[in-house]
Amino acid sequence: MNAFFRPIYLTLLVLNFLALGVAGQARAEEPACNGCHEQLTVNKSIHAAMAMGCATCHSAVDASDVPHKITNRNPKGLVAKMKDLCFNCHDRAPFQKATVHGALMLGCTTCHNPHSTDHAHILKEEIPRLCLNCHEERLAVLKSAPHPIAGNEACSNCHHPHATDAPKLVRTKSESSAKDQTAMSKKPAVAQQ
Repeated sequence: MNAFFRPIYLTLLVLNFLALGVAGQARAEEPACNGCHEQLTVNKSIHAAMAMGCATCHSAVDASDVPHKITNRNPKGLVAKMKDLCFNCHDRAPFQKATVHGALMLGCTTCHNPHSTDHAHILKEEIPRLCLNCHEERLAVLKSAPHPIAGNEACSNCHHPHATDAPKLVRTKSESSAKDQTAMSKKPAVAQQ
C-alpha cells in the first residue's frame, strides 16, 4: 500500500469501527417489539412509519414489563392524539378543503391500519367494501337512481377519500391525475428508542 494512502485508510477504518460500535449500542437499547408484535409487520402494505421504529409513534410506552406501562395520557402511549400524530409526517393542507370526508372526524385509523395490512394504502379493507361499512344505505338509494357505479368499481375513482373543494368529494381533473398520493409535509426524523 502506498505510504500516502495508508493514513487515510487507517483513519477510515477507525471511523468505520466507531460508527459500527455506536450503531450496535443504539440497537442494543431498542426494545425488541417484533418479538411479541411481529404480526404488525408481516402484511403486504406496511406503513412507512414502521421503518422509523416503534418509539416514533409510541414514545410513552415502557416496554420493560408486560403488560407495558403507558407513561402519558394518550392511548397506547402515542406521541400525540391520533390526527395530530399523523400530521407529524403528513401535510394538513390536503385535508383542509371545502368538503371534508366525515370519516376524518373519526380519525385516520377509521379507514387506515397504522401498522400494516394486506390492502393498498394500508387500508383496513378493499374499496368499495371499506366505503360500504358506512355508506351502504346510500348505495342502495344510488342503485335505484342514475349513478355511474358498476360492480366493484372503486368509489375513489370518482370521489376523493379525504377532502376536496368540490361537493360530495367529487374528484376534479387535477386531483384525478394526482390520485393515490399522500402529501408528506416533511421527511420524518427517526426517533431514538
